Amino acid sequence: MNLHKIKKYSTSEIQEKLKKSKLDVLTNENDFLVKNLKKAG
Repeated sequence: MNLHKIKKYSTSEIQEKLKKSKLDVLTNENDFLVKNLKKAG
């Protein structure tokens, strides 16, 4: 039973980290696009 709880917790923790890393990647891509648009404009 404890193993199941730990497994469940670690899975949700991993999902949370993935969400954060995806957000970081999107933010970096947006920054890059905005910089390029400013240069072009």
